Amino acid sequence: MESIITDIVKIIKSENNVIAREKALMCYFFDLIRELIKLALEEVDAGLVEETKKQGYQIEKKNKRSVV
Repeated sequence: MESIITDIVKIIKSENNVIAREKALMCYFFDLIRELIKLALEEVDAGLVEETKKQGYQIEKKNKRSVV
């Protein structure tokens, strides 16, 4: 959490133009949200894998996915 605040402060201080600052902050938050969603979906996926294994199924491979 501390690093997020540090990053936000850096962005605010680095941009003099209000519009450029807003765009930089939006990009930062979109990337942050994308990463949080990715981690949440990975956790859900891991839970589904465990549940499926408990039912007696075998997982042959785990395909890599991406969030768009």
